[in-house]
Amino acid sequence: MKIYLAGRNGLVGSAFCQYYSSLGEDFISTESSEVDLRDYNQVKLFLLQNKPDVVILSAAKHGGIESYRKHPLEYYRDNLLISLNVINGAAENGIKFLINIGASCVYADGLKGPLKENQLFLGAVQKPTEPYGFAKAAGMKLCEYYNLSNGWRYLSILPVNLYGNGIGYHLDTSTVIPAMMKRFHEAVINQKEDVSIWGTGKVKREFLHVTDLVRAVDMIIKSNYSEPYINVGYGKMFSINEIAYMLKQISGFDGTITHDLSKPDGAQRETLDCSNIISLGWQPKVDLFDGLKELYKNYCER
Repeated sequence: MKIYLAGRNGLVGSAFCQYYSSLGEDFISTESSEVDLRDYNQVKLFLLQNKPDVVILSAAKHGGIESYRKHPLEYYRDNLLISLNVINGAAENGIKFLINIGASCVYADGLKGPLKENQLFLGAVQKPTEPYGFAKAAGMKLCEYYNLSNGWRYLSILPVNLYGNGIGYHLDTSTVIPAMMKRFHEAVINQKEDVSIWGTGKVKREFLHVTDLVRAVDMIIKSNYSEPYINVGYGKMFSINEIAYMLKQISGFDGTITHDLSKPDGAQRETLDCSNIISLGWQPKVDLFDGLKELYKNYCER
């Protein structure tokens, strides 16, 4: 199968490129300077000229809670255009197999976990990540409706919070792990006495190394799985405080951890039920602490 990866750069895209290059798979990929996925004509023409068998839609505009709050239009508009253009462009070119990297923040607040795929769309997406969540939900529903109408395999993968070597560290747009890692590293370099983390630190998150997600997607592609949605998670929750103390140990910071209660905690999350992906033979391989150690080493090298 010839695979087209929409979105070469960033955390997910770079991990896919490294993985498929190592396997010698027949794949092509693009970045925004080559094909602007917000432009439907560019997307449609590229797919017509290259004729892939499978499309993996990994491109997205990500940010942190504060960035979503400050720039909701930008995140909603760009992610909506990317999703609709790539999915519709694939359909118009007769491509019958598409993997859409969705988002677990589409699950509504207040649901009891572990969250199963049949609990999707039982309420509004989670408020702190609403601009991103609504855009991803639209793409996920579009895939589902193409399946219903045409009998194709347009599948949406719902990963938990991802981390890995391609992650961004800009404090205004980064997610919780890179933002805290940057703070601890700078505290060590500048010999600060404390590191402040947002909120109470009590809310819990589930984190997955991006290479485990890539392995899961490859397994789905090579399987007969045809349900429209599938969860991919780590299987265990960690509080923000637990992550902070891991990063304190890894970075060698010997000061104190404080809490900025003027900043939001973010939504309380539930763990995902991953029985469907596990039934295909997948399990996460990267231990969280080991993954954070590797990430910190990469950050220092960068």
